[in-house]
Amino acid sequence: MMIDKSLLRAEMKAHRAGLAQADPTAGDRLTHMADIDAAGVVAGYWPIQSELSPLPFMQKLSEQGCALALPCLIPADGGGFIMAFRRFELGDHLELGPYGISQPDADKPMILPDVVLVPLLAFDRKGGRLGYGGGFYDRALDFLKSQKEIKAWGIGFAGQELDEVPLEPHDQCLDLILTENGMISV
Repeated sequence: MMIDKSLLRAEMKAHRAGLAQADPTAGDRLTHMADIDAAGVVAGYWPIQSELSPLPFMQKLSEQGCALALPCLIPADGGGFIMAFRRFELGDHLELGPYGISQPDADKPMILPDVVLVPLLAFDRKGGRLGYGGGFYDRALDFLKSQKEIKAWGIGFAGQELDEVPLEPHDQCLDLILTENGMISV
């Protein structure tokens, strides 16, 4: 049976909004996992809508010596946008990019992260993830993996877990999931 991913996205978006409303400071509990093997450059994200905030976790990683980056959507040849990553420090000015995403100013240098924190609508214990459907993270992760060894860590509420996320051949899986209740290895 084929699952309609657009319906699942709408359902999970509403579900996540309820989880965020019930526990607005859940992201603070991610800091207890900052001793995991993170080194080099960690690309987080500036949360939008009801995404679990990785900012406290990113602050802790920065204090432990990791460099930080944020995704930015830049115009692609032929139209549309591609996701790249720019150097970022907490407190930096951000500009409003496409789709309402806060991203580093264009004068910040591009950087290839070692770890990418990925916001989630849903996840499963096999590393499957459901995003917004634009494919930005899938294409970015695919490109990064062609350049170097990287890790993709999903960030979401424990209540966003599904038995199985419907995947397509282009979907990039997660290496680890971090929730307010702990770490899930895949």
